[in-house]
Amino acid sequence: MKPQEQRFGRVIALVIIAGAVTASFAAYRQSQTSVSSDDASIDADVVHIAAAVAGRVAEMRVSENELVKAGDELFRLDPAPYQLAVDQAESDLAVARGLLETRRRSIAVETSNATVATQQIAHAEENHALAARTVERLRPLAAKSYIPYQQFDQARVAEADTATALAQARQAQIASQQAIGTLDVETATVQAREAALAIARRALDQTVVRAPHDGRVTGLSVLSGEIVAPGQSLFTLIATDAWFVSANIREGDLGAIRSGACVTAYSLIDRRQPIKGVVEGIGWGVLDEGRIGLPRALPYVARSMNWVRVAQRFPVRIRLIDPPEPLMRAGASAVVEIGYGNSCR
Repeated sequence: MKPQEQRFGRVIALVIIAGAVTASFAAYRQSQTSVSSDDASIDADVVHIAAAVAGRVAEMRVSENELVKAGDELFRLDPAPYQLAVDQAESDLAVARGLLETRRRSIAVETSNATVATQQIAHAEENHALAARTVERLRPLAAKSYIPYQQFDQARVAEADTATALAQARQAQIASQQAIGTLDVETATVQAREAALAIARRALDQTVVRAPHDGRVTGLSVLSGEIVAPGQSLFTLIATDAWFVSANIREGDLGAIRSGACVTAYSLIDRRQPIKGVVEGIGWGVLDEGRIGLPRALPYVARSMNWVRVAQRFPVRIRLIDPPEPLMRAGASAVVEIGYGNSCR
């Protein structure tokens, strides 16, 4: 082999070695900053749909797997019992308001009587003052016999009568003031009846159940005619306004993951379409199957040992950004690449 060819061969070998070293370093650097997992699944928030009141299902407005919008009617219960309760509450309120008005008129009469009693005191005071002055005028005349003493006695009797009338007027005025009642009981009754009516109307409104979010109906197996209890779940609504991937990551790789990190996710429904996402949160705890914690007791530890130690996995929640709807099915298998991949370039 010629010296020139030998030198050329060495250069090629050095280039290949340098490329291998660079590729190895890049792979090592990526392994330290990037994490992947095929132990993942598509996830979404769910709402267990139930009525807040009991009753018979009168009409089911949705079907299995149907897509609904927030505010759409899902089903309704028989409203008749609750409409009757509203009618009764309205009647009770009308009676309570009538009693309140009657009591107002009674208080007006009682107040008027108290006013008359006060005026009678003033009249009695004037009569008593006049009688007292008459007695004082007649006293010196009777002493000198200018008038019959009987006339003076009559004046003194009149003064005593007016004093008695004044005392009676004052007692009557006190009694009339005390007789003036209040509207406290009747007002409280009206407020109670108004609250009862509001509760009855709310219960009537709750016979119609509407979708709280956009989503897909799943797990529906109930027809009209079913008797349901308050809070009894009839089906599940999978919220479609936000989709996630729940990926189980080995504990040794958690240090390379940060909230907000870019993620490339793949739904195994179609492995060819990358989906962009961001890390939303990292789980802080999982159940330890090797330990049983009994309340108010010492920890139970099994008398066994696993010679092969498997790394624990923690769930990492990844929020998907504008995912393709056909690939979004709760529970579908997924693969994630955290920190790299086609969606993070």
